[in-house]
Amino acid sequence: MINSILKRKNQPDIAYSWEKGNENLAVVYLHGWSAQRNSIKGNTLLKIAQKYKCHYLSLDYTAHGESGGEPSDFTVGQGIQDVWDVVQATVQKMPVILVGNSIGGWIGLYLAQQYEQVVGFLGLAPAPDITQYVWDKLLPDYVKSEIEKGHIFGPSPETMGFCFTQKLFQDGEKHFLLEKEIDFNGPVRMMLGDKDDRVDIQRLYKIKDRLTSKNVSITLMKGSNHHLSEQQDLQMMQTLLSGLIQEVL
Repeated sequence: MINSILKRKNQPDIAYSWEKGNENLAVVYLHGWSAQRNSIKGNTLLKIAQKYKCHYLSLDYTAHGESGGEPSDFTVGQGIQDVWDVVQATVQKMPVILVGNSIGGWIGLYLAQQYEQVVGFLGLAPAPDITQYVWDKLLPDYVKSEIEKGHIFGPSPETMGFCFTQKLFQDGEKHFLLEKEIDFNGPVRMMLGDKDDRVDIQRLYKIKDRLTSKNVSITLMKGSNHHLSEQQDLQMMQTLLSGLIQEVL
């Protein structure tokens, strides 16, 4: 495994991990909001990539993990740019399976319909358009008023480690996916815990309905929460990713 830094002009440096395989296929892991690439889920996915001799890539978005930038710099659009810059520097034109966790699922689905080299998608509690849910359901009116004035909230325990800015919500709206067709025809696998307090099953049903792909399945994990880090969750990730790799190879 090579750990490296991608330096970009007028953009924060991005930390990433890259391991070469023998197959013409790369597994790319997109972590969640306020998380990082080095995690129990990332290690689980790496083992499956190694088992099937696939290349493996993971990265920290702007202001996450070992990457540069301030928390207020992060938006979904910035995450999309971060991922694609690193993909172009490593994977290049190789076919890829994107594995998106939470907000990484939003980033992954957006990229899946933009680039033909994406041949499969695994969503781990995928959360497209989650900024709309945060704005509509979670933020008090006085906080929304302050954000609209340009004030920054978080990261702090009160914001669950997230950083809320006007730019975050405006950029999120530009990248909404669930009000229109998601033009991706490759195989899609999604999993969700039935105790998830951030993403509900209706969001996954909506993703299913918006996708043009006919090859879509949803796995609901009894007793699991949003983090999907229990042993049963990790085993199911291995099963789903193994199936995707075998299918696209």
